[in-house]
Amino acid sequence: MTVPAKKFGDSSPSVLQLLRHRIARDLKSGELEHGDRLPSVREVAEELAADPRTILAAYQQLMEEGLVEIRSRSGVFATGAFTSTGSAPGVPRRWMLDMLLGAIERDIPASWLADQIRSTLVTKRARVGLLECNDDQLISMREELEIYFGLNAIPVPLESIVPGRPNRELRDVDFLVSAGHGEIVARVAEELGKPYVITSVRPALLNRLSRLLSRGAVYFLVSDSRFGVKMRRLVAPMPRSENLHVLVVGKDDLGVIPEGAPTYVMRSVQARLAQQKHRGREVPPQRIFSEESIREILAQLLALTDRAAEP
Repeated sequence: MTVPAKKFGDSSPSVLQLLRHRIARDLKSGELEHGDRLPSVREVAEELAADPRTILAAYQQLMEEGLVEIRSRSGVFATGAFTSTGSAPGVPRRWMLDMLLGAIERDIPASWLADQIRSTLVTKRARVGLLECNDDQLISMREELEIYFGLNAIPVPLESIVPGRPNRELRDVDFLVSAGHGEIVARVAEELGKPYVITSVRPALLNRLSRLLSRGAVYFLVSDSRFGVKMRRLVAPMPRSENLHVLVVGKDDLGVIPEGAPTYVMRSVQARLAQQKHRGREVPPQRIFSEESIREILAQLLALTDRAAEP
């Protein structure tokens, strides 16, 4: 990323807007890719004739927005994350070239690789049974499964599961997915004769939440109080876990959120917040699943492709 040598003084909003615009633009064009190192605080401060503290504050804000990652003693790096509007950056060109080069080095023609990817993700839209105990996770996990994996996710509330009587919606799914409840999901999978994946959360999301909690109050706006129970259990080992506040939209008073407080808005309530305003600073949504979870889901898709190709 090339930062123009233009003097902005110590106007934090100007510096923040400039860096945000440049990084987002370069990610979209492919000039900047996930994992690329960005100019250091000192370098940007010198080019913009700005106070290094202003640059650091801007980078920290962009880290909270999911646009960059600050690594201790390593520097600042682009993340290439989804934007708050849900639009994805362009496909990184160098990553694509490396993938195609790796295929050719393994004597796999590039056109054949493209056909294999298409047949895995497009030819047969796999159906997955999504089992969870609350509406917030059912909605957010369903969206991620559909956007990133092209799956037809069938949400099934956990309370609707009756031992020995698998739900009708689950009989035709290819595999099951849940963010926990291992014993129940394993039993249902055995009754149906289906494989299953228990997902975990990206460590980067947990680290980010832990940092925010250490600084002060953090708010989650949800539709289902049961998700709040799970969140409190999740953050319990984190320092200053008492700073977590879960508010149910339509039930709790959103006016208690202080001006600018970090606020996570679950997808299940985004539409309703068009009428109900709050004073918090919304934390942009990011991917939920860990790398291990992604590998397991993709492995299930590849296994489906292999079975479909059998005579």
